[in-house]
Amino acid sequence: MIDYYKKEVKILYIIFFFKIVILSLLPLTGDEAYFIKWGQNLSFGYYDHPPMVAWLIYLMSFVNDSFIFFRFFTVITTFVAAFVIYKIALLYKVREAKAFFVALIFLASPIDLLLALMTNDIALLFFGSLGTLFLLYSLEKKAWFGYALLAGIFLGSAFLSKYFAVFLMISLVIYAFVTYKIKAIKTVLVVTIIVLGFIAQNLYFNYNSCWNNIMFNFFARTSENSYNIKTVLGYFGLILYIVTPWGLYQLYKTSYEKTNLLRLLKYILILAFGIFFIVSLKNKIGLHWFLLFVPYIFLLFVNLNDDKLTKVFKYNYIFTFVHVAILLVVLAVPKSLLENHKKYSDILMYTQPQEVCKEIDKLADDRIFTYGYSTASVLSYHCQKEITVLFSTSKYGRMDDKLLDVRTLKNKDITLFNKRPIKEKQLKEVCKSYEIKQVDIKKAKFYMATCREFNYDNYKSLYLDKQNEKFYNIPDWLPIGKCYFKDRYYSEQKK
Repeated sequence: MIDYYKKEVKILYIIFFFKIVILSLLPLTGDEAYFIKWGQNLSFGYYDHPPMVAWLIYLMSFVNDSFIFFRFFTVITTFVAAFVIYKIALLYKVREAKAFFVALIFLASPIDLLLALMTNDIALLFFGSLGTLFLLYSLEKKAWFGYALLAGIFLGSAFLSKYFAVFLMISLVIYAFVTYKIKAIKTVLVVTIIVLGFIAQNLYFNYNSCWNNIMFNFFARTSENSYNIKTVLGYFGLILYIVTPWGLYQLYKTSYEKTNLLRLLKYILILAFGIFFIVSLKNKIGLHWFLLFVPYIFLLFVNLNDDKLTKVFKYNYIFTFVHVAILLVVLAVPKSLLENHKKYSDILMYTQPQEVCKEIDKLADDRIFTYGYSTASVLSYHCQKEITVLFSTSKYGRMDDKLLDVRTLKNKDITLFNKRPIKEKQLKEVCKSYEIKQVDIKKAKFYMATCREFNYDNYKSLYLDKQNEKFYNIPDWLPIGKCYFKDRYYSEQKK
């Protein structure tokens, strides 16, 4: 098969080469650093999402703890997704050459190139794709029980990657019963029992951790949103970007046979895209939202004839090379040309973190505080210091609420570091005295402050009380086992 598509495979080798180059050159992002911090603080769960990405990073760190090494899991995931596309197509009697070519089209697409950063959506795609494949094998093949066990484990792992896995599982159950009827019962039962074990683990974590995932994903994340036509247009724009205009045109022009594969794709994509559309009415939809469903989007191309597939492949790899060129140009731009950019401090911190770390290493304090999780996570990784968030009322990145007991700072001197000017009003409210200084690093401005005799009581009323109301106001209908935030700061009120 590879010999038959020699030219196409050579093109993929070139794309793969550039993907590795870009993967190696892209600086560590705030989200990646945040997930690495998860892996360094192993837990049954985390504030924002279930724990799978942290568990993977933790296991990989035994081999190498470089963020570039962690990103190689994304490379593995792209090949897993292509393998699943190929195998599902074969399972439903698609000609082998066509099944293989459709997998190549995915690998030649920009969406594959952009899968370079290690996030929980990558883990979701990895486990969700294999879980789907094994479930379909269980329904179609004689050795159903072993495949059902694997499907349960992988789909359960997908759930512990991100809650989006539920949409996929609902679609698969509906498809199984509509298509296979009574035959599906034994497979669905085995898979369900195993997945329920993973769900129970997550519920147990939430029960003893302030219902973190529920409070973030269903309350804090949506509390300030309102209808916005831009988010709806952005949602449709992302669909067009993934499918590509030429791919969508070819799908529109083709005729479809009513097959079990088409039924499977309908159930998966209509449910997911329908839910995403509803969410887009008030929330911004990111490209990463679609990653779990990318294999099923590309499986639609098995309905095209060979000539149309060849055109889609050609336009896709050209589009991908445009992305490669843009990314390499951006990465090659001398940082000195960006000195007047309003976010030059951010650019320097991400691209030359060692320069910032040199300045931080001069500080007498071993523990530094900053205002946002991205800065804290990136500098914690590069500077090998414990850098923690204070003063934040953001709904994102609140893991430090659990790691830091603010009571331990009472009447102590603390050091603050920030990319933006530090507000004196904040310091006046919580410091007996303070000193602010500006530090220039490679012509980028950073700010440091020494806060003397930190006033915990004032900080509690100004910040912890607001955080408690916004992020830990657990509904009465949810039973609470333990809640580190309330137990720590409001246990006397409970008594």
